[in-house]
Amino acid sequence: MRVVYIVLSHRNPEQVLRLVRALREGPSARVLVRHDPRGAPLSAGEIESAGGESIEDDIAFEWAAWPHVEVVLGCLREAVTRHDPDWALILSGQDYPLRPLPDIEAELDAGLLDGRVGSVREVEARRPAAGDDEFFLRAHYRHYTRPRAMPHLPGALRPLIYARALPPLVGVRRMAPAPVPLVFSSDWLTLGRRAIQTVLAAAESPRLMRYFRRVAVPSEALFASVLLSNESLTIERDHRRLANFAHEGAPHPELLTSADYDRLVASGADFARKFDASVDSHILDLLDKHRRRTRGR
Repeated sequence: MRVVYIVLSHRNPEQVLRLVRALREGPSARVLVRHDPRGAPLSAGEIESAGGESIEDDIAFEWAAWPHVEVVLGCLREAVTRHDPDWALILSGQDYPLRPLPDIEAELDAGLLDGRVGSVREVEARRPAAGDDEFFLRAHYRHYTRPRAMPHLPGALRPLIYARALPPLVGVRRMAPAPVPLVFSSDWLTLGRRAIQTVLAAAESPRLMRYFRRVAVPSEALFASVLLSNESLTIERDHRRLANFAHEGAPHPELLTSADYDRLVASGADFARKFDASVDSHILDLLDKHRRRTRGR
């Protein structure tokens, strides 16, 4: 079995290298790192010395925007070209494993799944009440960059056009139906061979790509919608990742520290996010010891 871990990073190079070394504990592991060149410097040589491989491209990465989708697709294509993986897992540079990598990989090998996504939010076909229509707006409107000097849009225009603050976009109501049933989920994916093939085949559909290019936060919609609309795939709606959000809809998870250790190891999750070794590196030390102590249990 071949497992490829795809790490998307932009900061804390030493922490990224530590993550690469931890992932290489997996007996089937190959680690590909796509580090944003606009972030803190991290060279291909440094990645290779830690046991990983560098992915470089010309995409100006932007979280929650279409370039995010392009980067993930590009990394999956590169993983297939280099290693023809049985499994590919998308991680951030601020993820860290909670369980022994051999145990995680053994479960993937023994299971009957084609992939895992996070918890799923289905998009209603009809507009919900105002205040409950976040995902309807994201999916059923075409989104464009919001002009800085854009005037306030009254609520009466919401059925046709609206403005959002994060990301700063303006949405215009679509007339054409969606090409697949629409859902939103996490974009931190665990993909088996058939799921990888399904995603990459979908990326060759101009109609599908045109639709999702204008979805707000498209990475959270495209992959889950494509995977869950394919009835031949067995997709688990639990990606085994732990993240602590301050409230529903918060754009980023809260930082995890040593104070969260007991909750982390009791969670049963495979990975957690987000950690910052410049704030608390001791939590990573504790997790390393926990993985060594519990391997094979």
